[in-house]
Formats: sequence, C-alpha cells, structure tokens
Amino acid sequence: MSELCLHRIENHWKAKITGSNELFGKEKFQEALMGYEEALYRAEVLNNHPLECMQAGIPFIQIYIISCNNLANTYVELKQPQKGENILKRVFHHLLHLASKDYLNTDEVQSELKRASLTLTDFIKKNGVHQKQPEDLFAPLKEQKSTRNY
Repeated sequence: MSELCLHRIENHWKAKITGSNELFGKEKFQEALMGYEEALYRAEVLNNHPLECMQAGIPFIQIYIISCNNLANTYVELKQPQKGENILKRVFHHLLHLASKDYLNTDEVQSELKRASLTLTDFIKKNGVHQKQPEDLFAPLKEQKSTRNY
C-alpha cells in the first residue's frame, strides 16, 4: 500500500475519532459508537501494513489502542461493559501478537503491553464483569515473556 494511501487512512481515522469524541462529549453514545467502530476498522487496516506504516511514520499501534479504548468506554456508557472488556482483551492479544514480530521495537511493544494490562485490570475492577481470575488473563503474557527472555 502506498504511503499516500496510508496517510489518507490515518487522516480518516483522525476525523472519525475527533467527530466521535464530540458525540461522546454530548452523550450521544450510540452515534459515537458507530464512528469509533469505523475508526477501529481504519486502525485494523493500518495494522495490516506495519512495515509500511513504520516507514511512513504512522503510529499504527497507538492508533489501534486508542480506537479500542474509545470503544470500551463507549460500551460502558451504553451499559454493555462485557463488550468493553472484550475489546480491551483484543488490545492485549494484538500486542502479544506484535511482540512476536522481530521488525518491531520490542521496548515499545512491551511498554504498550504493560499499559494495556493495567488498563484491562482497572477496567475489570471498576466494572466487575470478568468471571475468571486476573492471573488467567495474563497467562499468555507470562508465557510470551519467558520464551522471549524480557
């Protein structure tokens, strides 16, 4: 994918996030949700082209995380905290997947993994929706950490 195309996708993502943030601030949560879902789609497209995004200077990892965090917060407002937890789990698992990629900055991915772990744990504590023990959630992280010797 060309750099120009990637930047257009990034700019469309920014516009969707900005508009959805305004809707969220006005407590129009259903409309905000639709915009955040469209933004997540753009984030996923960018994450399917990590090398090109890195060359273009597009922070594709953070774009994905922001998209998911916005969705999780919106689901809470819509009284659907389980969906919020699920989307934050997606962040966690996506970052685990990225941690296995040798071409990415491992320090950055590890830092984002720590932040995502804290965000997910705080979300679960605040919203009380998770049935398993928190340790069960992070078993993949422990396994990944031991195999990569971080």
